[in-house]
Amino acid sequence: MYDIVIENGIVVYGDLKPKEKMNLGISGDKISKISQSKLIGKTYIDAQGKFISPGFIDIHSHSDISSFIPYECCSKIYQGVTTEINGNCGIGIFPWEEYNLENLKKYIQSQSDLNYYDLELSKFKNLKMLKKEIENKMITNQGFLVGAGCIRIAIMGFEIREANELEIERMKNLLEEELKSGAYGLSFGLIYQPGNFMSKQEIIELLRVVKKYDKIACFHMRNEGQYIENSIKEVISYGEISGAKIHISHLKIMDKNLWGKSLEIIEILEKASQNGIKISFDQYPYIATCTNMMVLLPEELFTGNIEKFLESIDAIHKDIYIKIKENINRRGGEKNIIISNAYLDGLYDGKTLSEVSENLRLDSVETVLYLIKKSFGKVQAIYCSLDETDVFNFYGCELGIIASDGSSIPLTDECKLGSPHPRNFGTFPKYIRQMRELGKISIEKVINRITKKPAELLNIEKRGEIKVGHYADIVIFDYNIFKDNSTFKNPYLRATGVEYMLLNGNIIIDKGGFIKKNVGRVI
Repeated sequence: MYDIVIENGIVVYGDLKPKEKMNLGISGDKISKISQSKLIGKTYIDAQGKFISPGFIDIHSHSDISSFIPYECCSKIYQGVTTEINGNCGIGIFPWEEYNLENLKKYIQSQSDLNYYDLELSKFKNLKMLKKEIENKMITNQGFLVGAGCIRIAIMGFEIREANELEIERMKNLLEEELKSGAYGLSFGLIYQPGNFMSKQEIIELLRVVKKYDKIACFHMRNEGQYIENSIKEVISYGEISGAKIHISHLKIMDKNLWGKSLEIIEILEKASQNGIKISFDQYPYIATCTNMMVLLPEELFTGNIEKFLESIDAIHKDIYIKIKENINRRGGEKNIIISNAYLDGLYDGKTLSEVSENLRLDSVETVLYLIKKSFGKVQAIYCSLDETDVFNFYGCELGIIASDGSSIPLTDECKLGSPHPRNFGTFPKYIRQMRELGKISIEKVINRITKKPAELLNIEKRGEIKVGHYADIVIFDYNIFKDNSTFKNPYLRATGVEYMLLNGNIIIDKGGFIKKNVGRVI
C-alpha cells in the first residue's frame, strides 16, 4: 500500500518522453510506482483532466533569506516551483570573515533585493552553518551558489584594485570549502561592486576551482545593453580558457537601440557551444527588469562604501548627471521606470520616475539621487526596457531555460516590499500560458525546460523528472487555466491553476489551497 496514490492524470515526465495517462504511487518522500494499473493507497488524489509534472526548478532565485521571514512566502509555490537555487548575481549571505562582516552587510543592502528584512548574519558564516540554521524552515527546496562578490569581500572588502596572488589563493580556498559543502557553483555580478573590480586572472582562477568540482559558473554580465555582445564574448572567453561550465543569467537586451539583435546573439552562443564551450542561459518571460537604482550610476561613482557615497551625493559634478541621464534612457526612460520600493512608507511605490519627478519638482537625475539618498541606497525600480520579440526569439534557443530572477515572498505586503516585480508571482505560469497560446511547442518540451533540463544543468540529483526512485516533488495543474495574474500595477496576485502539489512526498497544496509549510530541504 502506498502512502499517496495520484490517479487519472496525464503524466508529463520532465524528459521528452510523450505524455500519457498514468497512476503514481508515493512511498515516503519518493515515487515508487508508475503504472496504468489501479494502485492502492492510504490517501488518493484524483488528477482527472490535469497534468502531473515534476515540480518546477527555478535556478535563478533570490530567496536567500525567505526561510528567515516569519510569514508564509508562497509566491513561488503557487507557480508550481518546488526547488530554488539562490546566491545568484554574485550576491549572497555567506561566506564571510570576521573583519569584513560589516562590508558584507553593506553589500547586501546596496546591491540586492535582500535588504527588505533584517538578518543576523553572525549566526552562519558558511554554507555548512546556514544549512543547520534553516533546517525545517524552508517552504521550498533550497540550493545555493556561492557569490563571487561575497568571496572577494571576505578577503578584500571593497578595495578597488586587482587581487594579488595570495589573495586569489585565499579566495580559491574559500570557494573550495563551500563547493565541498554542497554549493552548486559560483555566481558573478560583474555589473556590481566589487564584481566589477575583479581582474580576468581572478575570475579565471576561481573558474578553475569550479571546473575541478564539475560545478557551474553563472554570470550576471558586465553589460546587458549597449555592450552586450562584448559582455557575452567575455563570458565565453572565460569558459574557453578555464574549461568550466558557464551560464549567462537572465539573458536580455536592455537597450531600445539594440532591439532585434537577439538572433545575432543566439548565433554567437550557438557557435560557442558548437566549438565545445559548455554554455547555457536563463531568461524570464517579461519585458521589464528589476534591480537597485544604484545601477543608474556610472561605475566610477560608487565604489561600494555606501556611507561615503551618500555623504558626497549632493556634490556630484554635472558631467556625471549626463551619464546618469544616459543610463535612465537606456533602461527605458523616465516614463518607463517604475519605483518598486522607495523605502519611504509606500510614498512613491508604483509610480513612474517621471511622476515622482513631477511631484518633487526635480528633474529625473535629481530624483534618482534623491531616492537613493532617502532610502540609504536601497531603492528598487522596475525598468520597462525589453522587446517582446527578443524574449520570444530567446525562447527558441535550445541553450536556454526559464528562471524567475525573483524571490519567494508573502502574498501580501507584510515585508513592506512596495510594488515588487510580477516575476515573483508569475514567471512559470506566464511562460506556460505564452507557450499554450502560441501553440507551436509541445507540453513535453515546455515542461522539460523548467524541470529536467535545469536539474541536469546543475547536477541536481533525483529531481526534475517523474521517475521511480526520484523525490516526490510533483505539481498537478489544469493546463487550460494555469496562468499568471500578477501585474505591475497589482503585483500581489498569486497564480491560478495548481490544484495539488507534493514536496518531498508531502501534500502542500490541496484543491488549490496551501496547507502545509516548511517541508522543503537544503539540497
